[in-house]
Amino acid sequence: MPAAETIDLTDLTPDVAQNQELLDYWHHLRGDGPGAPARERFDPMAVPRLLPNIMLVERGDDDVLQVRLMGTVLADRMERDLTGLALLANLPEALRESAEAAYADVLNLPCVLLVRRRIERVSGAIPVAEVLHLPWCDATGRMRYVITAVWGVHGRIAPGREDAVRNWNVAAERLRAPL
Repeated sequence: MPAAETIDLTDLTPDVAQNQELLDYWHHLRGDGPGAPARERFDPMAVPRLLPNIMLVERGDDDVLQVRLMGTVLADRMERDLTGLALLANLPEALRESAEAAYADVLNLPCVLLVRRRIERVSGAIPVAEVLHLPWCDATGRMRYVITAVWGVHGRIAPGREDAVRNWNVAAERLRAPL
């Protein structure tokens, strides 16, 4: 996975309209202040059509990334709902290292992270997935939550499938926008 290119937050523009909608909502809740919006301000009913493709991840006091909510489309692609489970331990092995790095960047810098990844399937198809990671703080201001939206991955990604993913990292673009 290539290193992230750092850009200004105002220059971050997702290709996928749904990711732009979620980013606009995040900016709206953030207002003009520094930092990330509080997780308590997130209203799922403000973005109902996006919910099937998003996942809410919480970094616990033990630094374990826990999936608090997984959209139905993502659960279907994984063939498993990860709600309530440790994220990294339940991802395909080929994704763990890049996912761990992404969540560390988003929560520790903090930043918004946009990843465009080409995924090679056994059939030879190479769809492009666009993943948007948005940081959210808890009531004390600690960066604790990430809402991740995934678009462009069609079909199931679980190993052993007829058209399973052969290579997660054909090419990727990582754009990091510090807050």
